[in-house]
Amino acid sequence: MSTEPPQPNTARARGDRPTGKGERPVVRRWVAIVIATTTLVAGGVLGYFAAGGPDAPTQLQLVTDLPAVTVTMPASGSTP
Repeated sequence: MSTEPPQPNTARARGDRPTGKGERPVVRRWVAIVIATTTLVAGGVLGYFAAGGPDAPTQLQLVTDLPAVTVTMPASGSTP
């Protein structure tokens, strides 16, 4: 019989980091904050230029001529 202690046979028992497909990447909080802030700023800049940028009119007006359509349907059921 051997007097040596048995060697650990798993990564966790040896103190190694576990690897494999069980790990999921984790986004750090500061990275998420930077991404969210960048997205909001980019949306604000795009909205500013979509509204006309520095030459935007003082009052935006939307003028649309829609035709009036009247639909008459007979009353359901029989009439006496």
